[in-house]
Amino acid sequence: MNGSEMLTDDQLMLRDTVRQIAENNFQEIAADADRKFDPPIENIKILAEHGFTGTFVPEAYGGLGLGVLENALMYEQIARSCANTAILMSVTDGATPRAILHLGTEEQKRRYLPRFVSGELYSAWSMSEAEAGSDLGAMKSRAVADGDGYRLNGSKMWCSCAQVADLFLVLVRMNDAKGLAGVGGLLVERGTPGFTIGEHLDLIGLRATGMAPLFFDDCYVPAENILFPAGGMRDLLNVFNADRIAGNPTICLGVAAAALNEAAEYVASRRQFGKAIGDFQGLRWKLADMAIDLEAARALVYRAAKNIDAGHVDHIDVSVAKTFTNEAAMRITETAMQLAGAYGLSTEYPFERHYRDVRGMAIGYGSTEIHRNNIGKAIVEGSYRA
Repeated sequence: MNGSEMLTDDQLMLRDTVRQIAENNFQEIAADADRKFDPPIENIKILAEHGFTGTFVPEAYGGLGLGVLENALMYEQIARSCANTAILMSVTDGATPRAILHLGTEEQKRRYLPRFVSGELYSAWSMSEAEAGSDLGAMKSRAVADGDGYRLNGSKMWCSCAQVADLFLVLVRMNDAKGLAGVGGLLVERGTPGFTIGEHLDLIGLRATGMAPLFFDDCYVPAENILFPAGGMRDLLNVFNADRIAGNPTICLGVAAAALNEAAEYVASRRQFGKAIGDFQGLRWKLADMAIDLEAARALVYRAAKNIDAGHVDHIDVSVAKTFTNEAAMRITETAMQLAGAYGLSTEYPFERHYRDVRGMAIGYGSTEIHRNNIGKAIVEGSYRA
């Protein structure tokens, strides 16, 4: 089981190599990074030294040209040891460089993509605002034409990797067209006058991801940093389908797998009433349900990734995989806490951190409610049939 039967020998080697790197280097500092709200950026540097940054970037720009499934395997293995590192990796190695690859000019590709591959450049992307979360067409941050470039004003919220990123993909309103038709994308570099990164946000989990708000006060973005004009959001959302699978749900898989393994070890060693608590049928059934959830989630995620790599991008595949995996990870990590009893609530053990880290994943990259709307719409319209 564990998905091995769905993978090639090369993919298995990639998976096992990244897992070993993560276990050797990331596991011991994971709790400390969470406790101190300290993004473990040194872990990304370690991955870069081993050639595991910018891996999806084509060889023409210095990368390995790997697929979505290979990226999913990497992030899953990293998350088993440190969810914060996996988020940092998936964000800086994900949406922004993917968007540059698929939507950017040749000059933008040559300027930025090789630096992602070398681990020299870290990125973030931002679209959420106070009044624009799921409703992207309601965003109010605005870019007004000024010569060959734009003047950007407004603010963004919930920007993962913000405190360590060098390059930001910022989605803004660029004209008065309604909804997404008026939204475009700009590449904003750290240090640009008028661009300020706020303080680290204090959230329930994923507390070492450098998440912060962004503020723009008459920030000038030159023409060469326009990624796509107003009206290009549909193209960007198609690119994000790959990122929705390679990042969010695979990190849930990794954290859930760690929680299941740690719970199994705990019930095998903890003794009550003269025997290991793992000998009680009720607790064995809980472990069985955790394993069933994990295996089903992994199969859905791997299938969706394989379909994207084969050119069969289906947003329902993505919505089904993300929704099920988000909720399965919450069930698995919560059950692991319950099996560990009072130890499950202690910050000296990883159980409560695992639950905190997956809880927000059902909100990010489209809430599970939004994805259920997508699935339900396809059923009603007839584009999905069982």
